[in-house]
Amino acid sequence: MRRWGALTVVLVLCSCVGPVRSFDAYEGKAADTADSVASAVETARLAVQLAAEGRAFATDLSVVLAEAERDTRGSSDIFASIQPPDPSSAQLRTQLLDLIQRAESVLSDLRIAVRWGELDRLPGIGRPLGSLGGELSDFSEAHS
Repeated sequence: MRRWGALTVVLVLCSCVGPVRSFDAYEGKAADTADSVASAVETARLAVQLAAEGRAFATDLSVVLAEAERDTRGSSDIFASIQPPDPSSAQLRTQLLDLIQRAESVLSDLRIAVRWGELDRLPGIGRPLGSLGGELSDFSEAHS
């Protein structure tokens, strides 16, 4: 029964992504995706900052970081499901998905560290979030 529910969710998500017939339309979707991921990265960065200042509980951090990771993965999955209409779009796709993958990796490492109770490690693990957020924002701006 769970498989049918998961299959339904996948089919609904895939049906929400329409065909993209031009580079400009694809570029707009890439910029929107970069914005979404940049927002999740910034949320995680602020959570790490609060943790470093001793102003956040592990339970709250666990939820915030898991949601940031889930939002990033969801944005990535939706964008990755859009077929690039031309070779230039394919290059843009690779560039953005590589950037998102780097963000996902950091978010995953943060979530795991919190679940293991290693809050003191968060600032070190989360250090790349500032530059990743900047790169995602720059990407979005360049392609809007």
